Amino acid sequence: MYDTLADAIDGLDAVDRGFHFTAGDTSGRYLDYRQLRERVRGLARKIAGVGGGRGEPVILLFSEQADFVQAFLATIRAGMVAVPMPPPSLTGSLADYAARVDRVRRITGARWILTGDRLEGSLKGLMPDARLVSFSELGDAQAHGDLPRMQGSDRALIQFTSGSTDAPKGVALTHRNLVANAAAIAQSLELDPQRDNGVSWLPMHHDMGLIGFLLTPVLVQATNWYLPPLEFARRPSRWLDLLSQTRATISYAPNFGYELVARRVKAADVGKWDLTAWRIAGCGGEAIMPRVLNRFARLLSPAGFDPGALVASYGLAEATLAVSVSPLRRGVVTRRGADNGHGARSLVSSGRTVAGTEVRIVSANGDPLPDGQEGEIQVRGPGVATHFVTDRGITGACDPAGWLNTGDAGVIRQGEVHVSGRMKEVVTLNGRNYYPHDIEDCLRTMEDRERGGAVAFGRPGPGSEQLVLVVEARSSDDGAKLRRRLRSRIRERLGLSVADVVIVGRGTLCRTTSGKLRRRAMRSLYLAGALPGESG
Repeated sequence: MYDTLADAIDGLDAVDRGFHFTAGDTSGRYLDYRQLRERVRGLARKIAGVGGGRGEPVILLFSEQADFVQAFLATIRAGMVAVPMPPPSLTGSLADYAARVDRVRRITGARWILTGDRLEGSLKGLMPDARLVSFSELGDAQAHGDLPRMQGSDRALIQFTSGSTDAPKGVALTHRNLVANAAAIAQSLELDPQRDNGVSWLPMHHDMGLIGFLLTPVLVQATNWYLPPLEFARRPSRWLDLLSQTRATISYAPNFGYELVARRVKAADVGKWDLTAWRIAGCGGEAIMPRVLNRFARLLSPAGFDPGALVASYGLAEATLAVSVSPLRRGVVTRRGADNGHGARSLVSSGRTVAGTEVRIVSANGDPLPDGQEGEIQVRGPGVATHFVTDRGITGACDPAGWLNTGDAGVIRQGEVHVSGRMKEVVTLNGRNYYPHDIEDCLRTMEDRERGGAVAFGRPGPGSEQLVLVVEARSSDDGAKLRRRLRSRIRERLGLSVADVVIVGRGTLCRTTSGKLRRRAMRSLYLAGALPGESG
């Protein structure tokens, strides 16, 4: 096994495998691994020529996947620290985006930004004081100097958390972190580069797309096909087109990706696909809803999709990516969780930890708990970061024994990890704890999914928290009727009263760049009276 990602890049030599960059079919740009190695090493020398120093952070802003892959690997091979960020949203405020980039520049100390040609013009107007280097400018630069010999302990990547519960913080990862976690993923998925090829529409600026579908394929030189995230969002069927055309064996998505397919794909269209080769349909990155995955599997069964291919996983940016992966070919398994007073909850098993990684459950006081008791998940291992980069500077990530507090609640049963929710999002109602995604899942009938999303959170009450729902609706919805139906459903299924239902327009809910709901941000807006909706 390689000790550094730089060594892995230098070892790329396969000419029969590589990366395909496509808009949804098998046409598009292709680089085999030998071509990628030469292209990346050449770019790395040019990065040094435009002022890149070893250990210096560089922000990467790209909308083109092929450019990002080459720039990311070249930055790391040049001995610098890559700081990927999402490109500007098509709908978000450009001023807010510039402020986010400025914050990352400030806290990482990045002196320059490497960007794609399409973004350079707009970024110059947003950040006139930033040093921008375009991809074409980098390509025209003269190569300078030798490439450095890297150490496993050298920092390679600062990846920012999604910020679903707090302001995003930078997770500082070393070459050894990246190689160890990518190797553990390949082992857990039984990845064989001669047999397997992947398809990914996941954004490359964050862990699942970056580590799972860029660095892991690089480490073992497996073929991968890339579909732009916006293309998937516009036409989820493109994902299935590509899986069928390439006979891909591995692809992952968060729960909402499977839900989007189940909602938009018509049963009459399923017969045109052949998904019999898809042996790993991974799910992670947010709460996993068996109902969604089961519906997805039923919809695609005429295309030969095997429900046993569904693989629940648990991970987080602070652990590079993967913490645990459920056994292959088993499908989704649920087990009894904590009893909230209305019967024990069913929790999805995310399987056993990946190689070298340990997990334990601790109480609020930090004391280890026995199997079957719910508490906070702690993790340690070779992929776990030791430091964060924040507004307060460099801070430690782990306790002296190497354990990281994940902020996630869960239990261990039969040696497998079961995640129950985010600790900071717990709603305490009449002395009992509820996780928002369980409440939100009660609202997701087919009719409600067509309407839009929903978030649940608590507000201060006279003796206990009170439940608040914020629900996206169509302009044609009858607000009073919708509130009655939602209150009735929560009362019937969970025995809870809803204090307030706020109806907002579609697209109002705050989300991270990876699509997760920002419940705490919605709660803050609600308490400040700043939600653009109607309460009742």
